[in-house]
Amino acid sequence: MKNKMDPRCPRKLDELPCEYCPLAVLRLKSLRNNEKELTEEEEALLPGCVWAVNHQMSNYCFFNYTANYLNKPPSDKEIAHMNNVSIEVVKETAKQALEKIKEFKLIKHLGNK
Repeated sequence: MKNKMDPRCPRKLDELPCEYCPLAVLRLKSLRNNEKELTEEEEALLPGCVWAVNHQMSNYCFFNYTANYLNKPPSDKEIAHMNNVSIEVVKETAKQALEKIKEFKLIKHLGNK
């Protein structure tokens, strides 16, 4: 069912939101009001929904965004905009993720074949 909400929704909605999610708006305002780029630990302490995305047409809901607007992977620029971070942060995060993936035993094993 296309409109079924993901069970990870903090509001425990049954369907995707048809209006702005108040928890997502709260989270985005909290992020915007910070004068510096937050660490993961600092961001985890902010109020609101951790799944908030800066995409008005999806009602600021990540699950709504992925269900209705994600026909292809988002660009680095889109990811940066949705998460209120710089493109450099997106690129560095992706680089760190790839480095971690390369360290998995299974990936190393596949690379040796």
